Amino acid sequence: MNEPRTSWPLRSRQAKLAAVGTAALLLGGLAFGPAAIGAAAPPVYPAAEVHKPSPIPDRVILIPTAAPATSQRVSWRAEAAAENAQAQILEAPRALGQVQPAAGAVTNVKAGASTPVNTTLGYASTYHTVEFGNLKPKTRYTYRVGDGTNWSAWTDFTTAASGFEPFSFIYYGDAQNYIDSAVPRVFRQAFADRPQAKAIVNAGDLIDSANSEEQWGQWFKAGGFIDGQVNNISIPGNHEYSGGLSAFWRPQFPYPDNGPGNAELKQTVFSVDYQGVRFIGLDSNHQSNTALMAAQTTWLEGLLKDNPNKWTVVTFHHPVYSTTGTRNNPNVRAQWAPLFEKYGVDLVLQGHDHSYGRGNQTAARKSAAVHNGVAYVVSVSGGKMYALNNGENWTGNGAEVRSTSQNTQLYQLIDVAGDTITFEARYANGEHHDGFTIRKNDKGERSVNEIRTPENTVGEQVTVDKTSVRKQEQVKVSAYGYDPGEKVAVWWRERQDDARNGGRNGTLIGYEKADELGRLEETIRVPSSVKRDNTYVVYLDSENQKITSPAITVTK
Repeated sequence: MNEPRTSWPLRSRQAKLAAVGTAALLLGGLAFGPAAIGAAAPPVYPAAEVHKPSPIPDRVILIPTAAPATSQRVSWRAEAAAENAQAQILEAPRALGQVQPAAGAVTNVKAGASTPVNTTLGYASTYHTVEFGNLKPKTRYTYRVGDGTNWSAWTDFTTAASGFEPFSFIYYGDAQNYIDSAVPRVFRQAFADRPQAKAIVNAGDLIDSANSEEQWGQWFKAGGFIDGQVNNISIPGNHEYSGGLSAFWRPQFPYPDNGPGNAELKQTVFSVDYQGVRFIGLDSNHQSNTALMAAQTTWLEGLLKDNPNKWTVVTFHHPVYSTTGTRNNPNVRAQWAPLFEKYGVDLVLQGHDHSYGRGNQTAARKSAAVHNGVAYVVSVSGGKMYALNNGENWTGNGAEVRSTSQNTQLYQLIDVAGDTITFEARYANGEHHDGFTIRKNDKGERSVNEIRTPENTVGEQVTVDKTSVRKQEQVKVSAYGYDPGEKVAVWWRERQDDARNGGRNGTLIGYEKADELGRLEETIRVPSSVKRDNTYVVYLDSENQKITSPAITVTK
């Protein structure tokens, strides 16, 4: 006979219900959570309430000026009259709160612009912009924005150095979709990996619907406090256009008005010189407009031709070489890519294709792991994905794709030093996907070096200027992929030495060192001991590589 069931104590029942609910979440997914504990799903909190503005500032974001060593712009949203919108700034103190700044330390600055934007949620959002001037280079400041009564939190930024200084920046492809759920973890992980980053580059399609108050609110929430302390360099994608540029764009992103001069391109095409890097933003949404493309192309060439910076980074939305589907951007490729190659642009950062692709022009290839051309990158940070197209748009246009990824969210960490740029793409969970190092000497010569693998550090990668030689004749030898200054043993050996003589190296010609690009270029003399009609190779042996030349035949 069954015993009568006894009731759980209230707390015990709650604990067991919670355990059942947790198991349901883990085993069945989030959608099964409410049903598992017998509760009706709560209503969706209205977007109009979630994103409703108030007198308290939000959407605070740092915007670079054309002189980032001595000035800084900040924009924000708040219900504040134009005459009251303002900011306060001082050199960053050791403490605030009960510790009051010294008399005269705080400067009040009136907002220079206040622009209301009618939104899709039935109210206007008003954006304010302030510009701090007469700042000291390479100096940390603390600021807040508000109306004189209602203030944001105090936030810090550091002005750029007046000349070159090493720094890091972050690059994202399209956020666009799942901005409130999948994107925030990408932004936060990137910042966790590079909390010292000085800039964030967004290659367009920050949101999906150009004039959606809800989506812009989600985008700013995804970045959170990061936006207020790291300079933002964004260009519009096709989703920032809907019958014209988003009404939010210029109020939110008051970039330098130093573009080609066309009204349509104001603050969507601009440049910023930051600590030895020239950042150039282009608007590829005008590919079918001959006049606007021509204006950008002429302006771009002027910036590239007269560039005092060692490094150049260009960003726009539609890729030179598309990674997905049958997409193709021939006007971008025909008008801008030749200038990138001619003037030695280092990085071209793009979006649009919701996948990852990185490559270069095939003619720039120097070895299995090295090229000396422009590095073209396409990436995605949001949750919407497209399938790769096997690199057809690359190979069909004289380029090669070296790294791809699909169905993955990524962020890119870029570290700029005096003679190198180090680039790494990571997945949303922080795992490594792709990486390379650009080396550049004072002559502007460059090598782009992929991460070494057992496969790309062996084989026939030594270049020689002739494959038929005589005894004592000179041969020019070149190879790439070394560390600067790496010691390399240069051998002359019979082609079949490895097989016939147990790996014997042959005749040692001497030792050489790689130059600052990781390149070895030497002229060697054919040993007098060679035999006519035999075939030989130049073998280069170092800590990091064991590579050979093509076969060289001795004729006399």
